[in-house]
Amino acid sequence: MSDATQITTTDAAILVEGNLLACGAGMSAQSRHDVKNAFHFATLVADKAFNAEKQSREWYDKFIDVMRDLGFTIPRRTFELETSAELSVTVGAVAIRTIGVVGNAMLGGTKLGEVAKRAFDKLTTVENDAKVIDHKRKNKARGMVGMAACIETANNDVVMVVSCIQASAPTLDDDVLGIQWKLDKTAYYAGTAVLTLNNFVYDKIRETVENKLGVRSVENVLEYDI
Repeated sequence: MSDATQITTTDAAILVEGNLLACGAGMSAQSRHDVKNAFHFATLVADKAFNAEKQSREWYDKFIDVMRDLGFTIPRRTFELETSAELSVTVGAVAIRTIGVVGNAMLGGTKLGEVAKRAFDKLTTVENDAKVIDHKRKNKARGMVGMAACIETANNDVVMVVSCIQASAPTLDDDVLGIQWKLDKTAYYAGTAVLTLNNFVYDKIRETVENKLGVRSVENVLEYDI
C-alpha cells in the first residue's frame, strides 16, 4: 500500500490560517492531504480578495467559490442571519452544533459532529503552545471564524461540512484560537456549506495548488492527532 492510499487511523485537528479543520480517521492519507491544501488555498485566496472583518459575506462566498473551482461540488450553501436564545454562547459551540446537525442530515449518524467536537477540545488544551499562540496572532483581526469537519465514507466519498461565523475579538482576549469567542448578541451571521470532493477534477490541479502554497503549506498549518 502506497503512502497516498494508506488509511489514517486517528482523527486530526488542523489549524489552517486561523481556521480549524477536523479530519476523521479512516480517510486516505491522500484525501486528507488534498482537503487540507484545498482548504488552505481557498482561505488564502479569500483573505487576499476581501477583508474578513468588514466583508464577511464576500469572504465566505469567495472561499466557497474557490473550493468549487478546485473540484468540490456544493450541494448546499447558505449565509443567513441566525439567532440564539442563549445569553452566552461561543463560536465553537455554535459551529460544532451546526456541523453535527448538517452532517446528520446529509450522511445520517453523528460522526461529523463528534469529529468537530474532539478537534475543538484538543485545540483548547494546547493554548499555551507557543506555536499556536504565534499562529493565531497573525490572524487576530479575522471577522469570520471558521470550522470544518471532513470524513471519507465507505464508498470513498470525501464529505466536508463548513461553518463560518461572523464574530469580533474582544478587546481583552485570552483566547488565542477565536473558537472560544463569545457572541455578544443574540443575532449573528453564519455561513454553512456541504462540500464533496471530485477527485477527477482535483487530480488535474493538485500540483498547481501545492506549488502555489509552497512553504506556507507547512509554515501556516499546525496539525495534532486527537
